[in-house]
Amino acid sequence: MRCASSGRVAVLLVVTSALTAPAQSKGSYDVFEYVAPKGWKVEKSEQWLVFKKDDGTHFANTFVIKARASAGSVRADFDADWKTHAQKHGLAKPQDTQAASEGGWDALVGSGMADGFFVTVTTLTGRGITWAVVNYFNDESLTDEMQAIADAVTVNEAKLAALQPKAASPTAPPPTPTTPAPSSGPPAGMVMTKFNTTFDDGWTATVKADWVQATKGGLEVRLFYPNDALENARPRTVDVPEYFWSKLVEPAFRTSSAKKWEGVQYPVIYFMEGPGVDKQTGASRYLALKVVFAGRAHPVLVSAPDEASFRAAYGHPNELDRLLGLNKFAVTLKDVVGTWARGGGGGVEYYNAYTGSYAGMAAISTTDEFTFKTDGSYSSTHRSANTANGATRFGGEDFKGRVTVTDWSITATNRVGGKPKRFLAHLEAVKNGYLLHLTLPTVTTSPCTTCSSARGREAPRAALGFATVAALSMLSGINNPMPGPQGGTDNLGPRVPALVGRFDELTGDVDMVDLTNPAYDCRVTLLEAD
Repeated sequence: MRCASSGRVAVLLVVTSALTAPAQSKGSYDVFEYVAPKGWKVEKSEQWLVFKKDDGTHFANTFVIKARASAGSVRADFDADWKTHAQKHGLAKPQDTQAASEGGWDALVGSGMADGFFVTVTTLTGRGITWAVVNYFNDESLTDEMQAIADAVTVNEAKLAALQPKAASPTAPPPTPTTPAPSSGPPAGMVMTKFNTTFDDGWTATVKADWVQATKGGLEVRLFYPNDALENARPRTVDVPEYFWSKLVEPAFRTSSAKKWEGVQYPVIYFMEGPGVDKQTGASRYLALKVVFAGRAHPVLVSAPDEASFRAAYGHPNELDRLLGLNKFAVTLKDVVGTWARGGGGGVEYYNAYTGSYAGMAAISTTDEFTFKTDGSYSSTHRSANTANGATRFGGEDFKGRVTVTDWSITATNRVGGKPKRFLAHLEAVKNGYLLHLTLPTVTTSPCTTCSSARGREAPRAALGFATVAALSMLSGINNPMPGPQGGTDNLGPRVPALVGRFDELTGDVDMVDLTNPAYDCRVTLLEAD
């Protein structure tokens, strides 16, 4: 690939044409209106609008940066934009620049070749306002599509006029999320009632705006919330631990000599460690960052007084995974009022161990919905579909009654057979809200401890338990909380399901055992938990 001048001119032309293109918007952002192109993903943040395309080989990200007050000239505004958006990729200065003027706007475009991809920054200044378009791409053939995007971006003159007396920011923020400084109390708008937890083993945990802060002795831990915008903004050319280290560690600590984990293991271990200095306190610390992927990235940062203290506490990077269990907070009735829903499932496929022939499959899916009211009443709906040996069976139950809520449990009346049921309960903090976890205590199996296989092998059964799990999410709102689903497994009623799941609450792993498989010749009875 080469950075041809024709490609750079195209970027400039599409920006200037965007100033005069007819308004045909299907979306708006800041002072801009746009048409979302087919095949491109559109995302917004407080500071930028981005169009993304990635087919696994070729990629392009086009950022439209929020309008702001001009520093006085297009050159000054461009220098600020280049420093913010290009220098972090190793481009101290643009390799080429071009200038133009049109419709009362001065435009300056700079371009360069970073490590495996192109960078272009186009700054437009006029009427005391400046804004920018930033492109990252690794294939010049994508410039035509980027031009089509910019052709469809227009400036709303009414919004621009309203912005002019209010603009105050001298420079545009980078088109990637940053980590704010830690706060001493709960984040603004926190709806969780009990946002502090003291654990029996000495750990204490507190909810912060962007992470859960946990401490024990001289150890400090930050459990960062999953952040899709941050995760998706990672350039393909930057490794996972280096990227999260630059975004989560370096803003708070001055670091040096950081090194990545070099062991070979699957799943891959995303781990980085090294000495640092806390920018707020000036204290020397030893830092270790583990990025745990469980559907989304869950970064765990440990700050120890020194390397010896860290080594004494953690002998292997994977030991940091269990720190995610410190994101656990007590429940009150006020916290759970509203409707919570989730769905999940699992399946297994069979192949003949001797011939390799396909031998069918079995699968189960479930949905659950709980509604809790301020007067202590509740209702719940549970549905399931179980497919095995070519046949599908459906089931469902509905319950209504009252609940008693304590710190770590919710007891509901009128469950299976009219009996009360106690759920283990806790809240998990997320950005701007929390998840509700409801778990039935694990039950045992009977009457046998070992199931003999038709092939003569034995499958241990003594440790197998069945737990009902509902990990239910609610984003915080003032008067209208918004529910969201999470995966899980469930036992819908006093019957033996075709698939039994053993759920690890910490990791989210589910081990499935198919009880319809003729290889298991013993009877299994699930015992209701008291």
